[in-house]
Amino acid sequence: MWREKLRQGFLENDKIMIELSIGGECGEWFPSLALYDKGKDMWYYFDNDILPGATEEEALENAIRFFEKLIIGLEKPKIKSSPLKEAPEEVYTKLRELLEELKNEDKG
Repeated sequence: MWREKLRQGFLENDKIMIELSIGGECGEWFPSLALYDKGKDMWYYFDNDILPGATEEEALENAIRFFEKLIIGLEKPKIKSSPLKEAPEEVYTKLRELLEELKNEDKG
């Protein structure tokens, strides 16, 4: 179920929201993920390398594969508020909670 929600552009719980956007340039499509902390009213971005795609659909699939790796622990998130400023640990904690919810959803 979370995959369909991410395909639509958003995943959320009561603390954070993940937004997926895909932009195209010169025949390549680039997925990017942002994180909104609802409690702090702050936006952050994932500074991980997510593979671009030759089509918008391929870029979307690459973003979903990346997020699956986050959920099962094969990728470590790099979350920033600016190029030189890492997100606070509290944001990582909220993300881990969401990932755990999604992991349990896959089991159920």
